[in-house]
Order: sequence, then C-alpha cells, then structure tokens
Amino acid sequence: MNPTASHPRFAESSAEPDLVKRDEAALIDLLDQLVQKHGFIPREVSDEISRMVEVKLERLRRIQSKLDTTIRRDVQNHVARWRDEEGNLIMILHAIQNQHGYVPREVAMELARELGVKLARIYEVITFYHYFKLQPPGAHNITVCNGTACYLKGSTDLLNELRTQLGVAEGQTTADRQIHLDVVRCIGCCGMAPAMVVDGKTCGHAKPADIAGHIATVRAKKTEVKK
Repeated sequence: MNPTASHPRFAESSAEPDLVKRDEAALIDLLDQLVQKHGFIPREVSDEISRMVEVKLERLRRIQSKLDTTIRRDVQNHVARWRDEEGNLIMILHAIQNQHGYVPREVAMELARELGVKLARIYEVITFYHYFKLQPPGAHNITVCNGTACYLKGSTDLLNELRTQLGVAEGQTTADRQIHLDVVRCIGCCGMAPAMVVDGKTCGHAKPADIAGHIATVRAKKTEVKK
C-alpha cells in the first residue's frame, strides 16, 4: 500500500504514487501546504519524498560521472596534441573554445588539474585575450563597430540602444541564448559608418531606430528553426 495514498493531496496524484514526475516547485508547494495544515510534515510524506530525492540524486550522479569522464578525455586529448608546443596553453584554450564555443568553467578546472597549474593562471590568459569567451555564445551575433569613424558617426548610440533592448552589455548573451552582443575596434567598413554586423551581414549607416528591426529579424530566425 502506498504510504501517501491516505493523504488527499497525494490521492489526487494516484497515477504517480512515487511523485517522480512532480517538479521541484510542485513539491515545495506541497510541503508548504502540509506545514500550514499540520504544523509539520507527516512522516510518511517525508519518507516518500526523501526516497524520491535520493533516486533522482543517484541518477544525477551517474550523469555527472559520464560528463566528467568525457570532459577529462577531451582535455587530455587537447593537452596531448599541444604538450610539446611553446605557448601551448593558448593553443589548448583555442581548441577548447573551438569545441564548445566558449571555455566552460568545469573544463578550465580540468585543464588546470591536467597541466598542474593554478586555475587562476588559466583565467589570467582567458581574460587577457578578448577572443576567449566565458559564457556560451548566442545562436545569433550582433557586433557593433567602435572604430574611429563609427565612433564619430554615433556607434555609441547604437550600442546603448542594443543594451537597452537586449538587456545585456557587450560581451554578454541574452538569457535565452539567442543573441550575443559584441563590440570590435574596426570591421574595415569606415565608409559605411556607423556600421554593425548582424549574423555576418554588414549593416552600414545604421541608426538607433533600426535596432528593433534587426533584433526582430534575428528572433524570427529562431521561430523558423523551430518549425
């Protein structure tokens, strides 16, 4: 007999007696209601949820173990490829970023362990070279040119409008991982100043009023991909 079946809240979910399919928010809500009603969480309920949490934790441990093994193997392969090269740390980081699109923290930690150097040393290199990214890249990229010509023609206004509409600063990616905003010194299109690049397409003589349209176009691509 299910120990939680006698409780009305659990009886409603008889199709899922072990609560495995309940998400964390639903469980927290359930526990809050039990505390409000009884002043405590009934033992049979806490035992059932504890069992379920332990099952989920064990599954997560197995998944994490597989991920750790994969990360370790990949890092060892990169290190082996560049071990005898001068300045190999930069070469290895390039290989890691080419693989992931950025340098994940867990990979940086494994690299530090494999090379026998402090993690701080890894991050010194990553943060010194602007090429390296610490956050996952967006599916789409918008880059503002901030070279002399573009700066004099109003690139700062373009950047400010992008910051406002996207809710991120340069070098960051929107929460939905769809758009990454970046700034570069020059894209070689001074005659089109101020210029920006949207998914590889150069947009010259850009105006703040154009920003909303560019963002809408990029986000529409997300809808097209889903279909």
